[in-house]
Amino acid sequence: MNTRTTVGLVAALATSAVLVAGCSGTDDSGHSMGSMGSMSMTMSAPAGEAASDHNMADVMWTQMMIPHHQQAVEMAALAEGRTGNTQLLALAAQIKAAQNPEIELMTGWLTAWGQPTMAAGMDHSMHGSGGTSGMMPGGSMPGGSMSDGMMSAEQMTRLQNATGAEFDRAWLEMMIAHHQGAIDSSTQIQANGQSDQVHELAGKIIAGQQAEIDRMRAMLGQ
Repeated sequence: MNTRTTVGLVAALATSAVLVAGCSGTDDSGHSMGSMGSMSMTMSAPAGEAASDHNMADVMWTQMMIPHHQQAVEMAALAEGRTGNTQLLALAAQIKAAQNPEIELMTGWLTAWGQPTMAAGMDHSMHGSGGTSGMMPGGSMPGGSMSDGMMSAEQMTRLQNATGAEFDRAWLEMMIAHHQGAIDSSTQIQANGQSDQVHELAGKIIAGQQAEIDRMRAMLGQ
């Protein structure tokens, strides 16, 4: 090997060494360049964690419970002007006060999760169609319940057209069924869901609406 070849080889080796050192060295901020890849993965981890704090059952239950609450609020609003029953009017006001903020809460969750407030194929305007909106194939609800307690369009029309004692009985009977549907679905999502927020709200719905059912049954004399 002549002198020129030897010098060229040494120069090439030196250049390679500098490049290797540069890749595994530190940048101006003192961060190891060789660790930047793992750092990027670490920084992106929280998004993965946020995505794993709920599952599709949580999403579907929330999408179903929003129109369910909306119908309860609509039913509560019908009481004004159709009955003079002070107990019923107070209960209707209580239902609106409880469920309107929960609608806003659940809408916020879906936004944070990057999910639509309506599931594909679900129309919130169909919430008076006999309780089938939001159902999964086979007639089961996202939380596992076979019925969500939603009123049909015919039932809502009947309620709108009733007054006095007729309204009171129809409203109480319908709201009991409506509440029971929410309780059943909330019980199921506590078993099938993953979100702590959903689990907590489901527990609140179970306790609050069961107490209201007991109150309504007492009003019916049951």
